Amino acid sequence: MCLHMLTKVQGPPPFNSNTAYSSRKACRGISSQSPREMSPPKVWMQPGWQEYLSARNAGLPYLPAVAELSTEVVRILGGNPGDMQLQGTNTYLVGSGQKRILIDTGQGCPIWLTTLVNYLAQHQLSISQVLLTHWHTDHTGGLPALLAQYPQLATAVYKAHPDQGQHSIRNGQTFTAEGTTLRALFTPGHSQDHMCFVLEESGAMFTGDNVLGHGSSVVVEDLGRYMKSLQVMTQSARNEEITVGYPGHGAVIDDLPAKLVVWSRHWELREKKVLSAFVGGKNKSRTSLTTREIVICLYGLEMEAMAGPFIAQVLSKLADEGKVGLAAAGQEKKWFML
Repeated sequence: MCLHMLTKVQGPPPFNSNTAYSSRKACRGISSQSPREMSPPKVWMQPGWQEYLSARNAGLPYLPAVAELSTEVVRILGGNPGDMQLQGTNTYLVGSGQKRILIDTGQGCPIWLTTLVNYLAQHQLSISQVLLTHWHTDHTGGLPALLAQYPQLATAVYKAHPDQGQHSIRNGQTFTAEGTTLRALFTPGHSQDHMCFVLEESGAMFTGDNVLGHGSSVVVEDLGRYMKSLQVMTQSARNEEITVGYPGHGAVIDDLPAKLVVWSRHWELREKKVLSAFVGGKNKSRTSLTTREIVICLYGLEMEAMAGPFIAQVLSKLADEGKVGLAAAGQEKKWFML
């Protein structure tokens, strides 16, 4: 099956299902994923992933419900800690004046709206615009309750690929509040409509779910576009001397350029590892392998369910780039190097 012997990579940390966060407990009655989010790759639904994610989350640092991160940025947690959401969805009030820009609206947990309303009232602040990084419901689910509380915001909601009544966001579009300029940076891949926002005055970037405060994004709708977006973010950080990242989940990223390098290399190494399964089969013999055979070759049978969705993403990207092909072989479809 495998064209050469490979060293098996280390598996996930020891499992401890008793330490799992539950967004359903924290935000009862609110689903953590919408029907669209439940489409492939469904990585978190594979055997072993719940235990792995729970064990990972058990070691996360504590984040307060409200944190004034700088003179321009206040983070308000969404109140939805979970296997996929880490400590919860980060929402941000941005600006230094009485009117602030809100980035993302959480999952729809009542505690988030209560916390937000109380903070605004205590500091005599108001929201001028709502910017949504992407469509996933743990970032947009709080919007209906927010608009019910502040109906005047119904005409001030912005999102790439907007829903009815919302405004679109163009790459490079700017949004201003007192002391603050946010510039949109189109970075699809995690989702097809994903936007980051550069805080021009502070050398910071709101990274959405493209780069998280802990670990990496599990859900990637289009790996090829995601990796290109990491390059776009890296170039922006380099050109504009951006150091700080404010992620959609997890703690503040103190060295965003370094983190971008780490995760770009992570995916590049994964690609090389997949291609290594075909060594000896290029051009002449065109030895072919199924996705399952590649996964077992690289990671072993016990990791098949966990690694399979990621390998399928990598193979799809390699096919788009003309590096591998897919052909029918009896009842199966097999990959081969081009």
